[in-house]
Amino acid sequence: MCSKFIRFIVYINRNPHLYITDFNSNWTQENIKLNPNIDSMIFVYQNKQYIYTDAILHLFAEANILFKPVLIFKLIPRLLRDKGYKILAKNRKSIIKSVSRCPIPSKKFKNMFLV
Repeated sequence: MCSKFIRFIVYINRNPHLYITDFNSNWTQENIKLNPNIDSMIFVYQNKQYIYTDAILHLFAEANILFKPVLIFKLIPRLLRDKGYKILAKNRKSIIKSVSRCPIPSKKFKNMFLV
């Protein structure tokens, strides 16, 4: 969970009902049917799974009301948005400097993390 993106979501989050976890957690194994053909983060909201750019847009919108306007990007066809997502994901290590060490999780982070 060293992801800068996840740390940013924790930082902006104002939703007390928003939680995070990883694919290997007990919670995920017990509650989510993972599709092995999808290489994406997953955002689950009201029993619906969002993947790729839909996951990012809905996650921002639910984390903080100030980010609700990002949903306007859904006007861009999903095929185009998801193509950009996949290109960025494939090249993220060369584009974004990786963290050499994980910071100590904050209390807020620990409270949001499902085990």
